[in-house]
Amino acid sequence: MHQQLLTAALAAAFPVLVTASPVATATQQTVNWETAHVSPIAFDAAGQRLFVCNTPDARLEVFDVSGAAPVRLFDVPVGLDPVSVRQHGANEVWVVNSISDSISIVDLARQMVVGTVQTDDEPSDVVFAGSPERAFVTCSQANLIQVFDPAAPGAPVAEVPILGEEPRALAVSADGSTVYAAIFESGNGSTVLGGGLDGSATLALPNVVSNPIGPYGGVNPPPNSGANFVPARRLGNPTEPAVGLIVKKDSAGNWMDDNGGDWTNLVSGPQAAQSGRPVGWDVSDHDVAVLDTATLGVTYADRLMNINMALAVHPISGSLTVVGTDAINEVRFEPNLNGVFLKVVMGIVDESTLSGAVVDTNPHLTYQTSTVPQATRDLSLGDPRGIAWTADGARGYVTGMGSNNVAIFNSAGARIGTPIEVGEGPTG
Repeated sequence: MHQQLLTAALAAAFPVLVTASPVATATQQTVNWETAHVSPIAFDAAGQRLFVCNTPDARLEVFDVSGAAPVRLFDVPVGLDPVSVRQHGANEVWVVNSISDSISIVDLARQMVVGTVQTDDEPSDVVFAGSPERAFVTCSQANLIQVFDPAAPGAPVAEVPILGEEPRALAVSADGSTVYAAIFESGNGSTVLGGGLDGSATLALPNVVSNPIGPYGGVNPPPNSGANFVPARRLGNPTEPAVGLIVKKDSAGNWMDDNGGDWTNLVSGPQAAQSGRPVGWDVSDHDVAVLDTATLGVTYADRLMNINMALAVHPISGSLTVVGTDAINEVRFEPNLNGVFLKVVMGIVDESTLSGAVVDTNPHLTYQTSTVPQATRDLSLGDPRGIAWTADGARGYVTGMGSNNVAIFNSAGARIGTPIEVGEGPTG
């Protein structure tokens, strides 16, 4: 896996030069469980050196990229499961170690770790911003951002709680006054209504789906196509058991099911207690935490997608670009989903208003069939894990870890050309 993961990271930067080699053979089957990359590859400020996280081997790999092909210079042992690397100053690199709960400070001239910063649980990324300069570190399992003084990083100078599950990838505004943190598991504005239990279990929620004041008069299971079911129930089947129901908040703030049934009254309205909730109940759907480096105040960009994997600041407009996936969890019955369980999307967020537009990164898909020809599959982007913009902002490159390619976009989020095929699992 040392060779495989290094190949994957390099492939995104040098797709023509890198060829993946198989790891498993007929007599050697290997399964690895490395932590997911966040920002695993970086250039130095001059673009002469490339830094790569070698996650399974717990090393930082350094390459000379000043010539036609990358040349390996040296490697430095770091902590367990390095997932992000960022340069700080001319000869210093910070490597984020997820399992070790630490950051290794690497002196490039001496080719060794010269300091270790202890962090909270499962750090994911680090950036440098603000005046005076500070290091901002996402700690994914603690749901907070720790702030360190790079000159004396023995202990955090501040900790900023994040209202969201697993803040990971970081980016910085052009003026260094704002730090953006992508919330990996943000949700998609949906919740579950109890309906499948009789109330006798210790943790049972009220059976609100069967409540006669609901939009279907207590019919449980509720229909999903007017008064009917699609697909139709098979004659002769026994009576279906009562079930819970997923509802999703629409743009007007109403809690709707997949049949247009309005459950707002029982979720957040006057009868919310019938579903075990207080009146005015809501669920956070924060996708990006926006941190003011001067005050450490936090605001949020919302309703983009439910898995926010990577983000970058557009170098010209200053808008924030987020890539990830959005699940279709409110639609019932597998034949209706027909193999389409999520979409790969890009959110483009205005830096001033934090309002966002969401575009489908696979506009060639109709989502009407569960299978498509191989030529159509080859055009698709799956499991996006990294995004980078060219200096003029004309092109953005997104790595598809699941599709083994790199897709190209313009500043409006529209696809350009065909994807670049690379080795298995590009992440940065």
